[in-house]
Amino acid sequence: MLGTSINPIKPSSSSASWNCYYCSCETRMATLLSSTSSFDYYNHSLHFLFSPSKLHCPRILASKLPGLRFPVFSPSKSRVFCESKTQEGQIRRCSPLLEKASLPSNGALASDEWKAVPDIWRSSAEKHGDRVAVVDPYHDPPSTMTYKQLEQEILDFTEGLRVIGVNPEEKVALFADNSCRWLAADQGIMAMGAINVVRGSRSAVEELLHIYNHSESVGLVVDNPEFFNRLAGTFSSKVTMRFIVLLWGEKACLSSGETHSAPIFSYKEIIELGRESRVAHINSHDARQGCKYEMIGSDDIATIVYTSGTTGNPKGVMLTHKNLLHQIENLWDVVPTEAGDRFLSMLPTWHVYERACEYFTFTHGIEQVYTTVRNLKDDLRHYQPQYLISVPLVYETLYRYVLRISSMLINHLRLS
Repeated sequence: MLGTSINPIKPSSSSASWNCYYCSCETRMATLLSSTSSFDYYNHSLHFLFSPSKLHCPRILASKLPGLRFPVFSPSKSRVFCESKTQEGQIRRCSPLLEKASLPSNGALASDEWKAVPDIWRSSAEKHGDRVAVVDPYHDPPSTMTYKQLEQEILDFTEGLRVIGVNPEEKVALFADNSCRWLAADQGIMAMGAINVVRGSRSAVEELLHIYNHSESVGLVVDNPEFFNRLAGTFSSKVTMRFIVLLWGEKACLSSGETHSAPIFSYKEIIELGRESRVAHINSHDARQGCKYEMIGSDDIATIVYTSGTTGNPKGVMLTHKNLLHQIENLWDVVPTEAGDRFLSMLPTWHVYERACEYFTFTHGIEQVYTTVRNLKDDLRHYQPQYLISVPLVYETLYRYVLRISSMLINHLRLS
């Protein structure tokens, strides 16, 4: 496990399941660590807790990664528990409704009300579980997820961030364009009590550099290798990154040289790490009891949105969960949506109007289809959405297009 040690407890009911999980983690971590050439970083950032009463250091890591230095103990009554290196119990900050199943069995900390934005996914999964939530046709691979699947994806990403050492209240830069994986990353960061700092891929490198440093972000979730390669030369010497996560594309496409100062994870790796850790945590009573739980409050900061910077450097606007929940809970008075309606999403999601509208539509069982400016006209015909959230310029362009087509049809009828 990386950073703060957030490790699953040995399930008391099945040693076989623990052994399978243990071997899987051992193999996965060996693969992840061996793919990064800078062991100096890991000597600083990896804090494994080794003692006869805790998980012994996997020998495969010691043999494959000679740059790492740590003692190896025999695994007598090997046990791992949620704990950081500096505190007795690892603090897990949770969305009280979303992660209700992971909380201690007495459920005293859980809530049936929305206290944080990610809580909406538990309600939506219960009401609209098998309905299609998102359709993302223009990324590789094209993706379609139901509400149940999307909720699980968000939970896995949330836990994956804990595994790689992200802590509550830390800022994570999310520099990416609108997509189903953007949504999972956005909600995953919020759900574990961290704060996302959002921006799109079309922003200037110097602007993104300012936003990253000004917000004191600790890591970067980035759209794809091509975008990161554009940032790498400037970022490698001017920012400190504990980790990098690629939402789309392969790590092999990253430019060599500048990316090895921080561990790099693909989206799938974060999801898989999170899924394995969640299973171990949920299946172990000791794991849940061994952690210190804190619930995200409505007044906690959810995200930092930066202004356009037209009058100087962009300025960060801190939005709380309550800010966003107010929109989610009240937009229905203006837009009385129904389950099964279709919403065509085109604006960048760091545009807070688009973002609040998206969260709102998902609470009513709407199918969201991601489109682009280039594909908008075709997708309007193909998907025939009930709703499109946009800015006046887009509507003006569509209006002129409709007038032009209408004029052509009228002239054709006159001539025929």
